Amino acid sequence: MKKVLTMMLIVTSLVCLSSCSSEEEVYIPQEVDLTLSYSFAESGSMTKATGAEVYNDFYEKYIKTKKLAPTTYSLTFKHKTTGATTTITNGIWKNKDAIRLIEGEYEVTGTSAPIPKDADILSHYVSDTVFISFEEVISVTKDMKNLNLTAKYDSFLLMFDDVNYSDIHYHYYESGRNYNQDLYKTENNYVIFINGFPSIGANYNSVWLLRNDASKIKIELEKLPFEKGKYYYFNDMTNSFDIPPMESGN
Repeated sequence: MKKVLTMMLIVTSLVCLSSCSSEEEVYIPQEVDLTLSYSFAESGSMTKATGAEVYNDFYEKYIKTKKLAPTTYSLTFKHKTTGATTTITNGIWKNKDAIRLIEGEYEVTGTSAPIPKDADILSHYVSDTVFISFEEVISVTKDMKNLNLTAKYDSFLLMFDDVNYSDIHYHYYESGRNYNQDLYKTENNYVIFINGFPSIGANYNSVWLLRNDASKIKIELEKLPFEKGKYYYFNDMTNSFDIPPMESGN
């Protein structure tokens, strides 16, 4: 009887050890409530072109502080293991609304852009506000409270010195109609963000500059090799844009 009892204790102990070990190894991912925010990368094409000092001053005052940043966003979170997706449409950055996600790795994609005026075709493509996008892989853990995404520029920036000009505006022409948008005026510059052109055609998209002496300059934008994520500073001496140098490959 003593031998049987001893064997029962051994078996019971082994079962307990096996059960306890299994329970410790199995982890159930928890739901995490996160508030969303974003920041711009501190380096990249936008800091490596002619006119860097002018741009850096503009960046610190208007982009980094998000003064000329969009107010809404649309984002999709796709769980890399399960494929489950969570989508937020027309979220508002300043509201700090919480999003609930299961722990794990996610592919994040989406955009944050100025709100266009439906009747104004030009407002879908050009703005005094930067167009940005998101495309990254993030990891959500149970101790997280805030998720800070990295914004990518989804537009290029045109910059003009205001010393010799009294007015600068973007002009678009199609089907007998003219569309105009004034550039944003800072302390020393005129600026505009461009996500793309409404359509490509003969002189459809241009910038008109009115000099202080009443003379005019027309810049046909479609003929220039603009790239998203870069800024272009208009050189008054040459009446053309200073083109940033290309970056080396990885």
